[in-house]
Amino acid sequence: MSNSKQTMTYWLAGLASGVLAGYFLYQNREKLGPQKDKLIKLVGELQKTSEEIGKKLKAAGLESLEKGLEKGKALAKTATENVN
Repeated sequence: MSNSKQTMTYWLAGLASGVLAGYFLYQNREKLGPQKDKLIKLVGELQKTSEEIGKKLKAAGLESLEKGLEKGKALAKTATENVN
C-alpha cells in the first residue's frame, strides 16, 4: 500500500470513528448529563496541575540558566587571567 493510500485510510478511519463516537454521545446525552459536572471538575484539576507543572519547569529552566551564566562568567574570568 502506498503512503498516500495509507494516509487516506487512516484519515477515513479517524473520521468514521469520530462520527460513531458523536452518534453514541448524542444517543446517550441524557445518561451522560450528570457526569458532566464530574468531567468539568476533573478538567479544572487537570488545568491547575498543568499550570503548576509549567511554573515548576519554568523555575527550573531559569535556575539552570542562571547557573550556566555563572559558570560562563567564571570560565571567561579564568580564561582572561590565563591570557594575561
